[in-house]
Amino acid sequence: MIQPQSLRYFAEVARTGSLRHASETFFVAPSAISKQISNLEKELGVTLFDRSARGVTLTVAGQLLLDYVGANTRHVEQLHAAMDDLSALRRGAVRVALVEAAVHSFMPDLINEFSRDYPGIVVHLDVCGTAQIVDALVDHRAEIGVAFNVLNRDDLNLHGRSVQPLQMICRPEHPLADRRAVSMSELEMIRVALPARTFGIRYLIEKAAERANVTLQIAVEANSLQVIKNLVRQSDIVSFMPPLTLTQEQAHGWLRAIPLDERDSGAATIDVITARGRQMSAAAQRFLKVLLRRLGTAR
Repeated sequence: MIQPQSLRYFAEVARTGSLRHASETFFVAPSAISKQISNLEKELGVTLFDRSARGVTLTVAGQLLLDYVGANTRHVEQLHAAMDDLSALRRGAVRVALVEAAVHSFMPDLINEFSRDYPGIVVHLDVCGTAQIVDALVDHRAEIGVAFNVLNRDDLNLHGRSVQPLQMICRPEHPLADRRAVSMSELEMIRVALPARTFGIRYLIEKAAERANVTLQIAVEANSLQVIKNLVRQSDIVSFMPPLTLTQEQAHGWLRAIPLDERDSGAATIDVITARGRQMSAAAQRFLKVLLRRLGTAR
């Protein structure tokens, strides 16, 4: 009979692609992990991993088993959530996928407030780009998403939306730092740092450049807004971000935000979304209510 512990070992090896990393996670010897997986393969009569000097990768059978483990985990979480509903939110968990900007702005205070009122509920945060947030909701790896510029989709519910105008950001010593506004055409020969294409605001930046018939001189592309902000602080490279991403930096005077000219301006939106047709746990429903109140975006 398949044991839950062997499935946990298997799932961790599948996630990391490494017996050694899985052994470090569970504080057991790699040989013990390997033996459990070998027992699984014997019991199921299949090969779960292709092994090489670079690590292990899932076979087709291994992917089927991983899908089963994921579905089973979600079912167990739903069972716990249902039990927690009966316990007046004394225990539970809520999984939130969110853009990096939220982590550095309103989310810490929100979680402090929520944890004070509901100390038994664990909040799991997954920081990623908009595309990954949507995938996490649709695949039931997250219950609530906080993302930039989510396109209308039949499989998503939009609960709230806050409009965030796009701005150019630069260090206080930059030649453009004291401008009241700047146009995209003025930035054509200036090096810029842009977020990766998985970020919702990247689309807005490219559309603004397209409207101005400007080819931006991309010096850096990164999947972290914090990395971009740090780079802008220390060089004459500029970037583009909405106000929500800059609360700390502007409060400390580390960065300047210059509005884009009206002809070039675009507005980012920060959207609160969930998967359509999914029953949310009581913990997630309560967190969603607090989140919408904090953002002032309830629809």
